[in-house]
Amino acid sequence: MSERIGLFADLHSNLEAYEAGMAKAEELGVTRMVFLGDIVGYNADPCTLIDRIGELVASKKAIAVVGNHDEATFKDYRSRMNANANAAIEWTKSQLNSEQLQFLKDLPLLINEDNICFTHASAHNPSEWNYITDSMSAWHCVQNSGKIYTFVGHSHEQALFYQNAVGKLIRFEPHPGEEVPVMRHRHWVSVVGSLGQPRDGNPEACFAIFEPNSEVLTFHRIEYDRFTAAAKVKRAGLPEELANRLITGK
Repeated sequence: MSERIGLFADLHSNLEAYEAGMAKAEELGVTRMVFLGDIVGYNADPCTLIDRIGELVASKKAIAVVGNHDEATFKDYRSRMNANANAAIEWTKSQLNSEQLQFLKDLPLLINEDNICFTHASAHNPSEWNYITDSMSAWHCVQNSGKIYTFVGHSHEQALFYQNAVGKLIRFEPHPGEEVPVMRHRHWVSVVGSLGQPRDGNPEACFAIFEPNSEVLTFHRIEYDRFTAAAKVKRAGLPEELANRLITGK
């Protein structure tokens, strides 16, 4: 069976989206999971997500990198985040036990495997949490990763950048469910979107699947029980805007 890598970013403590994503990944024959940072933040199930992902990492079924919200649980990010994000982080910190916090602390900023780079934001100064939104930011990412394929999250929207004949990175808007040939003679930066808090006006959860042997990448959107997830946010006393964002995808 050829390798099928499931790529999940910005889960943000959303258990309902996580469970839907894992079920779909199994249905689609994913052989290994990669979690591209921001396991926690914004939503109401940080402990369960850390425990579930920790089990997958420990059993070698998954790898994971740290995101800025993960890092905010053990570094002072108050001046770098908005009020809602800070409120969610403070609440999250009150929920985590020492083992869960240590799991986040131990996550690397970046993982390289052969011709692939995995990181949360960008391979260009990864600890600065730069967003990849245009050709120039994608080009900086490629120059610093040095890999054919770089997979990231952070921007909460799906996008794919490919290198043209003169070296410029061109943005391509993927269509969910459609296979995209990603041949090795180019460089690629794939922004896989957010599983736990989409922001492009579509509340469906995002992830992607990469098949390295056949050089194919497929972006996916899936429905999940976002109303239950939103209700949990409200019950936890987190900002109501965070619950509303799950419903609207904005």
